[in-house]
Amino acid sequence: MSSRRNLHKSLGVNVNAATTIAKVFSVTFFAALAFGSSGCSLFETRTPEPPITERGTYLQPDTPDRVVENIRFALAEQNTRNYRRSLADALDFQPTATAQSRDPIWSGWTAGEEEAYFATLVSAISAESGLSLDLNDATLTAVDAERFVFDATYVITADHNRSETPRIFQGRLSWELVQQTDGLWSLTGWSDREVGTEPSWSDLKAAFSS
Repeated sequence: MSSRRNLHKSLGVNVNAATTIAKVFSVTFFAALAFGSSGCSLFETRTPEPPITERGTYLQPDTPDRVVENIRFALAEQNTRNYRRSLADALDFQPTATAQSRDPIWSGWTAGEEEAYFATLVSAISAESGLSLDLNDATLTAVDAERFVFDATYVITADHNRSETPRIFQGRLSWELVQQTDGLWSLTGWSDREVGTEPSWSDLKAAFSS
């Protein structure tokens, strides 16, 4: 508990306020997950009411959990535009330790590189093939009123046309979700961690970065 208080103090955050925020979002977040066990989940691809654009499914990102949903929708619908809309311009991506030591691409990795890799990936997947993101063991934690951290294990299934590249990728992600000056939320910080020896999201990005 003392370490969490120290973190809040170092960020200039009122501990009671941040704790209240965390409780509110925890109740909402896990209530949604519980409700999902009866047939509807926060992380299941579904039609929102209403999407703010007719091109793909995109929720107004006025809460941090909607950024997570929008990214899942963008993968399922192979929608590069909506994928990019979920990312902050100043995206900071930290790859797995293995990818960091193996691939020389990460020092200049920005939202632009993120969008480019995703567009290349989508172009390698036919309309009849699939791209999906499954999230498990998910938690959403308030750091302060304008910053949340989403942690989860993930499995990406990408039915692409490159025979030399794996089609299933697994790992653990940590997403920093920040409220921007317009009041909307976006993905600002992203760290990727390996789970065992399975190919990770970092490996997928490196494979389709060119």
